[in-house]
Amino acid sequence: MMDVFHELGLKAVNAGACSGQGRWASTTTEGLLDSVNPATGQVLAQVNRCSGKDYDLLVQESQRAYREWRQVPAPKRGEVVRLIGEALRAKKNALGSLVS
Repeated sequence: MMDVFHELGLKAVNAGACSGQGRWASTTTEGLLDSVNPATGQVLAQVNRCSGKDYDLLVQESQRAYREWRQVPAPKRGEVVRLIGEALRAKKNALGSLVS
């Protein structure tokens, strides 16, 4: 399983939120959530809970990103979605092993 985590860039304990462009929440004082494989009940990893401050920042960043994204022409937005799909397909075996 650790090989899969390494391939996906995951750690034993991961940040709880990202406000875009690699800006991950750094809060580590709000406790941890277990990420559990529903088929086996095995704890795969843990995620740091976010603070209220993290949440407020996420909302602000999401609203800002929405204002920018809605200005992008539909064909370019579609291209971004296509590229996301390609990136997910490139990791489909590793992603699939997380849920099987």
